[in-house]
Amino acid sequence: MATERTRSYGKWRTATLVGVHVLFIAHFVHWKLRGTTLAPLEFNEVLYTIHQGIVTAGFIFMALVIVATLFFGRFFCSWGCHILALQDSCGWLMEKLRIPRTSIRSRTLVWIPFVVMGYLFIWPQILALFHGLDPTPLHVVEASAAGGWSSFSTDNLWRNLPPPGIAVLTFFICGFLIVYLLGSRGFCYQACPYGAIFSIADQFAPGRIALNVAKDCTSCGLCTKACTSDILVHKELAEHGMVTNPRCLKDLDCIAACPEDAITYGFRKPPMFRKGHPLGTYEGRYSFTWGEDILLAVTFLIAMFIFRGLYDAVAFLLAVGLAVCSAYLVLVGYRLLKRKTMQVRGVVLRKEGRMAPAGLVYAGSTILLVLVLAHSAVVQIHTWRGKSAMKQLAAVAASGAKIDQEDLKAGIAHYEQALAWGIVAPLDRRKELANLYLLSGRMDEGIAMLEGIVEQDPEHVEARCRLAELAMAAGDQRRALDLWRTAIVVGTPRPHGRDDELLGNAALQVGIDLAGAGRIEEARGMFERSLQGSPSDPRPKLALSALESAEGHDDAAIDLLEQAMRNGADEALVRNNLGALHLRQGRWKEALYQYDRLVQLRPTDSNAQYTLGVVLARTGDPIGARSSLQQALALDPGNARARQALAVLAQEGGGPGNAVNEP
Repeated sequence: MATERTRSYGKWRTATLVGVHVLFIAHFVHWKLRGTTLAPLEFNEVLYTIHQGIVTAGFIFMALVIVATLFFGRFFCSWGCHILALQDSCGWLMEKLRIPRTSIRSRTLVWIPFVVMGYLFIWPQILALFHGLDPTPLHVVEASAAGGWSSFSTDNLWRNLPPPGIAVLTFFICGFLIVYLLGSRGFCYQACPYGAIFSIADQFAPGRIALNVAKDCTSCGLCTKACTSDILVHKELAEHGMVTNPRCLKDLDCIAACPEDAITYGFRKPPMFRKGHPLGTYEGRYSFTWGEDILLAVTFLIAMFIFRGLYDAVAFLLAVGLAVCSAYLVLVGYRLLKRKTMQVRGVVLRKEGRMAPAGLVYAGSTILLVLVLAHSAVVQIHTWRGKSAMKQLAAVAASGAKIDQEDLKAGIAHYEQALAWGIVAPLDRRKELANLYLLSGRMDEGIAMLEGIVEQDPEHVEARCRLAELAMAAGDQRRALDLWRTAIVVGTPRPHGRDDELLGNAALQVGIDLAGAGRIEEARGMFERSLQGSPSDPRPKLALSALESAEGHDDAAIDLLEQAMRNGADEALVRNNLGALHLRQGRWKEALYQYDRLVQLRPTDSNAQYTLGVVLARTGDPIGARSSLQQALALDPGNARARQALAVLAQEGGGPGNAVNEP
């Protein structure tokens, strides 16, 4: 009977997890067919909310899961997580192949999920407070305002996920290798930051696996045997009347395995509010000595710094998984050197001081792993130092100070070493080295490197746009425009970069060329695209204002000019254009305000003084008009229009109805 119940719960959970993957596939297919779809329901979308205040679908989804966990307990991990589904699939496969599974119990690795959680979600807030930054207000982003990136819909479902190859590697490391090395659900308990959040929430939840008060428990231990989370279920039930361990994922297998029906799911006083706050610790059942646990922690930290961002390919959670596995493998290698007899997962590595063939293979693999870590560390050190030099040089250049040539040479040397040592040459590192070449005057090398990037990756926006800027600076306008046009067509913006801004500038430059050729509607489309990619850039607003003005849409032109001024456009230029548009509409008082401000901004501009004088005369201020016109002549004695306006003003007596020439 117990076997039947276990199979029944297993089928329901399997069906739920399969359903999750079916929804993933349906979501992907919908995106491919429609071009736009619901934004990813991924927990890593929460990082947009943490860092930028953008309310995402993933943030709302995670908030709902946390609230549900606070009431019902930690169900999501075992009934809705795709990574856990992979881990359980690996466990099932290992059982079929009769490969033993052994869960490790470490004093140090168990804290990794909480450290990672703090680093991702809490540390950014601490840094912001330290630097005196105000919290970013929560807000919703519309797709049209973000070039396709938005809170709840997207045309790039993969926007916050690694490339497919890295995704597959992540699934293999976190869903399979880590299970073989660390035991069932090793990623959940030794790596996952979201699991850490849910385990904390679980301690406040009244929903528990608990004793059925109407039945007698014989402490047969079948519930503990059925538990794949390495929890002493029978012992916790005996001591606390329920399972308090935050590792409990509510599989319900223990309930089904009980031959006495003595275990149930129900609502009890949460562990957080119980006397002594029982957490269901290992209570001495650790797999390692204190020294070995410290070695695990130190190795993990070193490997984490090495793997994170390696070759611009290793994502954060993949780096955590690789670091945990590396720490365990190094520890086993250390034990292999120290012990005379040793076996892992039933495989004999060393017996009575003699290394078995499997031990030789493992020792060789460990040495290879250490060499890979050392090699990757060299690459990372040169990369970090090169990027640090790049950041400092960019700050110096932005301040207008003179760049130290020795610092520039050192930055170039670090990038060259990183690329020379590396197994692959990341495009962005080559792009940064190309920028340093250009900064140092090595134009041919810089341009050649940028062209190599574009040849390898035609969708690389920044490299192509940089080549366009260089071509324009060299006077080759036609080549620059060709590069910008191609970037608009084939460029694919990447998250957390300047690509949207660069494509906005490309559209602006192409639009200016089209407008000059009289292709107004095409130019308008480019200016609107530029505005979409760079909503805070005043230049597309100025360009669109000129088009609206040319077509007689003065009110629309005025609105665009005022928006451009709020975005930082040259105030004097905008005031001059606003004044001209108001004059064309006969709005003399509005024009007076604009030209009065223009003269304050350009007190030595003879034409501005002349125009102000004309407007003052038209609005009934002959004294002010005469003063401005005289000032215009003083600034430019050859200003014939100012001289003529003064003559007319004197001839007609300077009354309010005078016919002083319009500007």
